[in-house]
Amino acid sequence: MPAEIVAEPGALLRRWAELAADPDAPDHYEINEYGELIMSPRPSNDHQRIVAAMATAIAQQLGPEAVAEVSVMTDRGIRVPDVVWMPPQKWQQSKGKTPLPLSPDLCVEVLSAGNTREEIAMKAGAYLRGGAREVIVVGLRGEIQFLGPEGERAESIFGLSLDLDRALF
Repeated sequence: MPAEIVAEPGALLRRWAELAADPDAPDHYEINEYGELIMSPRPSNDHQRIVAAMATAIAQQLGPEAVAEVSVMTDRGIRVPDVVWMPPQKWQQSKGKTPLPLSPDLCVEVLSAGNTREEIAMKAGAYLRGGAREVIVVGLRGEIQFLGPEGERAESIFGLSLDLDRALF
């Protein structure tokens, strides 16, 4: 599919299903808005420890529906935030839908050395335009940024207090 033609959501869903059924497909991937496969290296153990700490902290403060690596349909393709949270009733409404048709209320991206500012800004914008109420970005040294549709926030709209163990960084 030429890069100048944005794929219809149905085409993206078919591509996603094909990849999910292909035993030779990579483990970690996303699909951009043109239907092109974006492969990512397997996250490091340190990265996954931070993801687990974020999911645990969010679940403890907001409820048990914080989940790692859930696929989400966005206007920039099918993306996979590191952690998502939404209330149980939204999970129930989305039951059986992969990827999720709309962004969860809260999406978290944990930065890796290979991420660019542009990439993370693009993903955060896509989640917010898709219905997320907040995007949290965890920096390489543990700094935490809260983003909403209006831009950067001083604190979480959900009242989250996120004090990650410095030993993780």
